[in-house]
Amino acid sequence: MLKRYFISNILIMVLLNVLVKPFWIFGIDRNVQEAVGYEDYGLYAALLNLSIIFNILLDLGITNYNNKTIAEQPNRIGTLLPNMLIAKGVLSLLYFGVILLLAVALDYSGVALGLLVCIAGIQLMNSMLLFLRSNISANHDFKLDGLFSVLDKLLMIAFCGYLLFNKTYEGQFKIEWFVYAQLVAYGLTACIALVIILIKYTRLNFKEIAWPQVKELLIKSMPYAMLILLMGVYMRSDGVLLERLLPGKEGAFQNGVYVSAFRMLDALNMFGFLFAGILLPMFSRMIARRNNVAGLIKTSANLLLPVALAIVGHSYFYNTDIMNMLYENNTAEASTIYRFVIMCFPAYCITYVYSTLLTANGDIKLLIKIALVASVISVGANLVFIPLYKSTAVSITALVVQWLLASAFILFSIRRTDIAFKWSWAAQFLLFFLTFFAINYGIKELNINLLTSIVINALCFFPAIYFFKLWNWKEMIKYFQDIVVKD
Repeated sequence: MLKRYFISNILIMVLLNVLVKPFWIFGIDRNVQEAVGYEDYGLYAALLNLSIIFNILLDLGITNYNNKTIAEQPNRIGTLLPNMLIAKGVLSLLYFGVILLLAVALDYSGVALGLLVCIAGIQLMNSMLLFLRSNISANHDFKLDGLFSVLDKLLMIAFCGYLLFNKTYEGQFKIEWFVYAQLVAYGLTACIALVIILIKYTRLNFKEIAWPQVKELLIKSMPYAMLILLMGVYMRSDGVLLERLLPGKEGAFQNGVYVSAFRMLDALNMFGFLFAGILLPMFSRMIARRNNVAGLIKTSANLLLPVALAIVGHSYFYNTDIMNMLYENNTAEASTIYRFVIMCFPAYCITYVYSTLLTANGDIKLLIKIALVASVISVGANLVFIPLYKSTAVSITALVVQWLLASAFILFSIRRTDIAFKWSWAAQFLLFFLTFFAINYGIKELNINLLTSIVINALCFFPAIYFFKLWNWKEMIKYFQDIVVKD
């Protein structure tokens, strides 16, 4: 029953996101970069990364703490909600103060400074939305959470689509418009989420506010805050360093090239992020009830990794074709970078499963140590190699760091929980990947075009899954039958 419940909610969330987010990333975000150019978009991306690194100051781990606590004790939402809203208001002031200080330290001014302030506003609204959604997912209302995971993007698609494709504004689109549209969309979605929570789960009683409790919540959330800050450093500092370390406009241009190659990985990662969002409250509740999580770990990995490995096998040989399809002004450098960054995808998938397990198990100090090591490696390598190899250095560093992280998460999950690791299971994934690597090597040698190669990979995927016994077909068929009857 647990596996069916998990797969049911994952299926609904994936369907919602498949319908919306790829269109946002490739229909809107990509077209914005094409409209404003690599330099303007590269500057925007660097400022976005800077705002994301420090957006933990907006939350200090409150969202993760709230998700875990309410998943274990759903009746606490009434007392936690008002106190956490007040805490987030105070933290918002701190965040904007730090962002302005950083802007001065990094010599941002004029248009760049205005963009940074607005992007910081986007982070504030997004942080509030994620916090509000944590109350929904912690109550295991994953279908409603899935709706809110795409509502902001639907609004942004509407706003940006009108400005991008309306002939009245043809050739006039500015990066500022892109930022304003996001700010309004996140704000509206957060307001709607708050209203739904107040109607469905609890009332907002500010008589429950107690400053000692707010202080206690912030103290308890500090470890989560440190973890997320370090994650921001090793995941987002590369774009900032790339834009700042190279002279003149070269930095912004190189960051624009890197972002163009990273966009496909960004789109794919949303599915892993959805898994993590559902897995955290499920792991938390299962661990609190002393249930064995091994089955859920295996189900999650078996769903995510085959897709990731098949995509890497295909992208390794068709990297240039994919980038040429996405961008009219694609460069050979961007195609090479894409090959490196897409190989991070399986590592991200492993991280989404195993790091979430460690988070639910309360191993925050361990996760902080792992993230600290990753941050030192990432920043150190980028400081040394960016001036020499530019965006290529960033992509190779990301590949090394992500696979080191994935390996560490697996190792410590085995040590800290009751799950076991079977080499025969790992061998199944390895053979599955080698199969797709060989298939794509062959079809590329035959000069088969991109579209046909995608069809061939899709046709080979399910027989390979069956042959290597990574999906349990009988269980999935029975599950879908139950869904049909239930619905």
